[in-house]
Amino acid sequence: MFNLFKKKKLDWVHLPAPDDSILFFEAIKQKSEYYWAETTPNPSIYGCQQQGNSQWKPGLTDNELKDFEMAIGYEFPLPLKNFYKTMNGLTKPGINVFGSDGTKPTFKSLYYSYPDDLPVIEELINWIYEENKVNASMVKQGIVPAIFPVYQHRFMLTNSVDNPILSMHGADIIYWSDSLSKLLANEIFDANFNIHDFESNPINQPEIKFWLDEKQYDEN
Repeated sequence: MFNLFKKKKLDWVHLPAPDDSILFFEAIKQKSEYYWAETTPNPSIYGCQQQGNSQWKPGLTDNELKDFEMAIGYEFPLPLKNFYKTMNGLTKPGINVFGSDGTKPTFKSLYYSYPDDLPVIEELINWIYEENKVNASMVKQGIVPAIFPVYQHRFMLTNSVDNPILSMHGADIIYWSDSLSKLLANEIFDANFNIHDFESNPINQPEIKFWLDEKQYDEN
């Protein structure tokens, strides 16, 4: 059984402004690796958590990024480019300990990398499209905003203003974060940082075509 479940005292993590720049992602990369070196999964939680001592893989080169975009079928928005230029998934997958109920732990990627997780990325995108009766033509025509999974089932709207993040699990879709920067800070650091700079306000969320339009489910 895993004996790694401990949590050391952490220093306050202060992050720069969440502007989706390479500078911000470099700060996230450095501080998250320090954070994971000092923490381990909570044994009472069901669901995937990041393993201790995880590190980010090196970012993609310009040529690798272009190959990634070609595989997905479109040019990435700047926030996603900056993210993948800085880091490209993690050295350790997430772990689900099932609340230490005796179930054998399972493992899966939490932050998707290229090319290792390309089949998973494509499968997730296709799953959301199928569950919501979306086809490639609708996305290409701009009827439905394109989506890209960046962390578990958190998807970026890649051709929408400011590229907000939605939580998408089949047809269960809600607004989640104003930006990729805010998503990473909140998912990684468990509120151990200057949290008020990273709050997202659904009340002031941008208008999001189709995905948050209740009429999409009206068969009439």
